Amino acid sequence: DQSIIMSESICRLLTWATKTLKDGGIENPQLDAEVLLAHILKKERISLYLDSNKLLEKDLELKYKSLIEDRLKHKPVNYIVGHKEFMSLDFIVNEKVLIPRPETEILVETVCKIGRSNSTVLELGTGSGAISVSLAKYKQDWKFVATDISYQALFIASENARIHNVFERIKFIQTNLFDGLSKRKLYDWVVSNPPYIPTGDLDTLPDDIKNYEPNIALDGGKDGLDIIKQILIQSSEILKTDGHLAIEIGYGQSNKIFDFAKALGTYSHCFTVNDYAGIPRVFCCKLRRI
Repeated sequence: DQSIIMSESICRLLTWATKTLKDGGIENPQLDAEVLLAHILKKERISLYLDSNKLLEKDLELKYKSLIEDRLKHKPVNYIVGHKEFMSLDFIVNEKVLIPRPETEILVETVCKIGRSNSTVLELGTGSGAISVSLAKYKQDWKFVATDISYQALFIASENARIHNVFERIKFIQTNLFDGLSKRKLYDWVVSNPPYIPTGDLDTLPDDIKNYEPNIALDGGKDGLDIIKQILIQSSEILKTDGHLAIEIGYGQSNKIFDFAKALGTYSHCFTVNDYAGIPRVFCCKLRRI
């Protein structure tokens, strides 16, 4: 009968991991060390300090060290642990989908605030499903169509919808933007967090993003506005009268988007909502009555 081999204490492992990550140029070494150990032990981070002198089994220590190795290669913590919190809900994530960002919560909150009861929503490029699933969770009488070009992303989005018990109200469709969607005016909302990073800026992104997150969800073309312009042009064909459009946008893009929407002549009531850093992050407008 092989006895379990015990190894380092929690406290010593955390100290080692924090120093290793710091020396490796990782931005929040202590936080990452804690999150990854809590994940391995299936505990809350606070309990690491309550049990700091507890010895770990050798196999758990080895598992932990391999996660620290992953993090040293700049693999994002959320991909390593396989989930991310968004709008106070927990979402499965992997390298097939973008990691949901706090800024995107502003998009969800804006739509929640303005949206009327029984709204129908089309989300373009749903990724992990964070936007549609959150909206469906907070707006129980709304219905959704969520599209993505990636079959793997839709698989994760539908899993997240099941976990949060909103799967029945979201129809998932694999398609590129509006391709194959009915041209009838079915929607009160079109929402999207589209790719909006200019192609030339992709190389300047942190390794965590450029080496791991899906490029197709980041690259917005030469000025970052390729997809946003397509959405503005085509949404007017499928929005109901008084329907709204809400898009997450990038730094320094709001004026160009305002000008483009104005030139189209199909929208009114254009406004932006700032993120926590004071940057215009959500562009919103309403279909003009003809």
